[in-house]
Order: sequence, then structure tokens, then C-alpha cells
Amino acid sequence: WWRYARAVLACGLTAGLAFPFHESLDLPNTVMLFVMTVVLVAVKAGRGPAVLASVVSVALFDFLFVPPRFSFAVTDGQYLLTFAVMLAVSLIVGQLTAGLRSQAHEADRREQVTRALYDLARKLAGAMTVGQVDDALRHFLDAQCGARSSLLIAAGDTGPTLAGEPGVALDRLDWQTVRMVCAS
Repeated sequence: WWRYARAVLACGLTAGLAFPFHESLDLPNTVMLFVMTVVLVAVKAGRGPAVLASVVSVALFDFLFVPPRFSFAVTDGQYLLTFAVMLAVSLIVGQLTAGLRSQAHEADRREQVTRALYDLARKLAGAMTVGQVDDALRHFLDAQCGARSSLLIAAGDTGPTLAGEPGVALDRLDWQTVRMVCAS
């Protein structure tokens, strides 16, 4: 809810800063200030708050800047088109900006996973013992997936054995499944 509150606050701040200049600012310039606010909200807070900021911006613009001021009544029909275009442009720009924000977050996440995989590959390449392999895999799975793990090694005729300390307790059914996998 905090992101939505900040979106409304940003629109109020824009209106508060622009209102003293309502005599000297043309209405299209005032619209651009509100559209810029929607873009900033979309970048900082995401898609939902940007939609709210779009609606609040149109309402504030109508109430504070369009004659008759301090009323939602519209005497000139051209302003209805202005409101519709302002809302549409704000929504589109907000959606595009929020989409770019989402893509940037996804790229950061992929970079972190790639870095973790690179570190795992480096550790595995330098591993000299099964215990080092077990430690590297255990650390990777815990850090990336929050998963506990146990490394099992197929040991010929005797079946699979634990490579190190068990990270997870394996019950009888788990051991049967492991043996079947190793046998096939």
C-alpha cells in the first residue's frame, strides 16, 4: 500500500508545485508535468501505482487547472478530449516504463544466477576431492534455491553412498528410488 500512497503523494506534490504558476503555465505544459510524474511513479513504484497516478493526475488537473477551477464540471468539451488523451498517454507511458523496470529487474536476476553458476563452475573445476564437490554443490543449491542437499555417488555393486555429511535425511523409499535410478 505504501507504493500507492507515494503515487498519490507524488501527484499531489506535482499539483502543489504547479498550482502557483497556473496563470503563467499553459494547460498543455501542466499536462506534461503530470505525465512526467506518472513516468517517475512507474519507474519507482511499478505498474499498479502508475495506473493510480494516471487517474489521480487527470482528476487533479481537472479540479485545479481546468476552468471552472475547483470543480469537476467541464464547460468546454475540448477538455474531455484532453482528459481522455492525458489518461491514455499516462497509462501507456506508465505501462511501458513499468515494463522496462520489470525487464531491468529480470536482467539483474539473470545476471546474479549467471554469476553464481560461473562461481560454481570455477569451484567444481578446482575441486580435488568429492568433499569439495559436495561443499560447492551444497553451497550453490542453498544460496540459489534455499534447498538442502546430499550428494550421492554410485559406488558400483554396493549401490549409492553419501559423499559427505547428509544435508537431508533420506528415508527407505528415497533410498529405493536412488537405487533404481543408479541401476538403470
